Amino acid sequence: MEIILRVLAQNNTCPVLLHSCKSRLHPGRYLSFLTIIIGISLGPGAQAQPANGLALSGVVYDLQNNPVSDVTIILTSGSGKKSAQTNLRGEFSFSSLAAGSYELLTSHINYQSHAQVVEITSGKATELTIRLTETVQQLDDIVITGKTQTQEVKEQMIRAVVVDTKVAEVQPATLTELMNRTAGVRIRQSGGLGSSSEVSINGFQGRAVRYFKDGIPLDYLGDGYSIATVPLNALERVEIYKGVLPVSLGADALGGAVNMVSKKTTGVAADASYEIASFNTHRLSARGSYAPKNDRWFVGAEAFYNYSDNDYIANVRLGNNVSKDLRMFHNGFESYYAEAFAGIQNRAWADELRISLAAYAIEREQQHPAMMTFPYGKIMGKQRSVIPTLRYKKSAFNKKLHFDQFLVLNTIVRNRIDTAGGSYDWYGNFTRVSGRVGESSQPANSTVNFHHFISRSNIRYHVNDNNELELNVVHMQVKRVGSDPLGPRFLNTTIDVLSVPAYYEKQVVSAGWTLRLFSERLTNNIIGKYYRFGSRGTDAWDAAGANLEDEIVHTGNSFGIGDAIKFQLNDVSSVRVSVEYANRLPEQDELFGNGIWVVPNFKLKPETSLNVNAGYRLAKENITLETNGFYRKTKKLILLIPTQPPFAHYVNLDNVNGYGLETDVMLHNLFRFFTLSGNFTWQSLRMADIDRPQEKWKNETRLRNTPYFFANLGLSANFPKVFFQHDQLKPYIHYNFVREFYMDNIPREMEPDGFLGLFGTAGINKLNLVPNQHLISAGFTYQPLGSHYTFGFEIKNITDSDLYDYYRIQRAGRSFHLKISYQL
Repeated sequence: MEIILRVLAQNNTCPVLLHSCKSRLHPGRYLSFLTIIIGISLGPGAQAQPANGLALSGVVYDLQNNPVSDVTIILTSGSGKKSAQTNLRGEFSFSSLAAGSYELLTSHINYQSHAQVVEITSGKATELTIRLTETVQQLDDIVITGKTQTQEVKEQMIRAVVVDTKVAEVQPATLTELMNRTAGVRIRQSGGLGSSSEVSINGFQGRAVRYFKDGIPLDYLGDGYSIATVPLNALERVEIYKGVLPVSLGADALGGAVNMVSKKTTGVAADASYEIASFNTHRLSARGSYAPKNDRWFVGAEAFYNYSDNDYIANVRLGNNVSKDLRMFHNGFESYYAEAFAGIQNRAWADELRISLAAYAIEREQQHPAMMTFPYGKIMGKQRSVIPTLRYKKSAFNKKLHFDQFLVLNTIVRNRIDTAGGSYDWYGNFTRVSGRVGESSQPANSTVNFHHFISRSNIRYHVNDNNELELNVVHMQVKRVGSDPLGPRFLNTTIDVLSVPAYYEKQVVSAGWTLRLFSERLTNNIIGKYYRFGSRGTDAWDAAGANLEDEIVHTGNSFGIGDAIKFQLNDVSSVRVSVEYANRLPEQDELFGNGIWVVPNFKLKPETSLNVNAGYRLAKENITLETNGFYRKTKKLILLIPTQPPFAHYVNLDNVNGYGLETDVMLHNLFRFFTLSGNFTWQSLRMADIDRPQEKWKNETRLRNTPYFFANLGLSANFPKVFFQHDQLKPYIHYNFVREFYMDNIPREMEPDGFLGLFGTAGINKLNLVPNQHLISAGFTYQPLGSHYTFGFEIKNITDSDLYDYYRIQRAGRSFHLKISYQL
């Protein structure tokens, strides 16, 4: 593995993958990192030679041709028994076998047992392919159906879309790409790899959507562990919640959440991957863990690295209505993340006690401001942190009571550097300007420390088979203090605004009652929430004359309630309905400002929203269908608006009413080898209740900068034994369409006349319109001879179409990606 990766890493001028010989990342830099993590992951046992004797190997699949992990394989002969367990790719193997007849038996809680006789003969390799059927066992009058955790999340009363990363982890794909293929979900990015990313869920976006890692709010990890940077093979799955959130998440989300679930630590496991791609892109990841057979303790580590010049070609405006295709020249991104963890488990006083230490560092070049109006050439953003965490789990009273406690205390350091003293043009030429300090209107050389403390406590009590109670408490504190020799000062002083500490805290208390009736055909989950926040700081900035001693204290509290109901119509179909009155508390940067051009506003109030969701789900052996409708009425949206140029602040401003429909369908085992999937989302989100005389015309206009129709179509296949007895080829192709949308509010009469706005084009200036977009990507993964290695190749944006993110930020054109994955 190391030899293969050295060759690829050193050959960073490959004409197919890299468009130029320019490389600001020296090969030795990422090669050293790669050598270390591969060496750790593989260990001495990875290179061991097969023992003497005959061998038996195989792969276990389900009926949808997905590999099944953690299957126990028992091999019995007259001389005794041997056992093995399948890995994440469904593979198993036995060595040192004598020729003869063996009985093979499989065992897995979620699948029916499989038995067969295997004849092992000298001089011939024995390789098996086994397909398992999902378990349905009849015990007296009770039906027990085995389900994976992913299936359970999909089928709970609170609706969640589950992105199963196991299927795509060996593809050269990103998490944002997978999420963009999901009904009702769009990812907003400000550029290429590593750029700032936000999720839009049924029109809720920005701060209205909350992010979690293993059920814990992600605030303490900053940008170090985000949907834009985390590799797929670090995750078990991603849960995307629409509407009501589970009590265990317990956040002040207005209408959605993303929970990234990391891989579990079982036995001996190790994996690593390396991806090389266009625009001098390199992505590495490695993970290893160990737990002994008695499962009393565990230890492990994971790390990933991302780098890209992101110097793709974009169409930029040069002035005087002249535009030209030019290459981005200051758009690079680099990030490191590493975490080591250890713990004990299955003890009388602890089900699990886990301690971890993580660290990350990020450097991000800024090519342009929020819109691609003019270029920057030296502005940089940096971020770093060291993060110790502790998690404790314990069950009691015959596992009726479950307690889960998480604690973290860390400091995130953010830097912004803008000291060039001039300006750049889109060709990369620099012009020094006399008297100018930076490139932007607010030069900076800032260091800002955000001191975080988060406590999350969860208690769940199983009263009986029909009733369950749950309580979740999240407490968060943030202190901001920093310095910027080039930043704003208090009026008539030399005191740095950032040097005066600002404080923020919030608590979210959630309580839930789950009721199951009619042999669990009807499930109801009612949830109540209490929200509280407090802030303390000095409201002073360049255009205001506040006294330095006048500290402002602002607090607020509110309540929310939600109810989610699921009714199982029969064994394969169900309906779900949820209603929620939700709150979203102001964040610390909305209250404090950023000490540059966003100024404080300590009078912000929580956003509120009434959300209603209803849907139908059908899950049969060869087809999965889900369709959902939603309605929302949101008030007191927190928006950033200008005050005195160049300053702006957040205010409670507008209301939004909306409704929409989404449908997702998947056909399995088409012609035995193929899977076809597709989905679409249509949503009408419109401004409401605007009474400002000069802006009343905005009532009933579409929510700006938000797509209202998008669709996906995908076709994948699984071909075993293509070139050899035990290899596997998985080709795939994906198509994504986004209907035109608008960067600002436009009068309703100027919208397209076609049905639901799906045809025609708006009668507005094209610079305010993000046009229809078509994205086609295709690739394949290949696993030769059932080995531990998988090769993935993908061409993204095959047609080299013009693609845009929100605010008409242009995305990359055609690119080529090669990925090599190893799994022990």
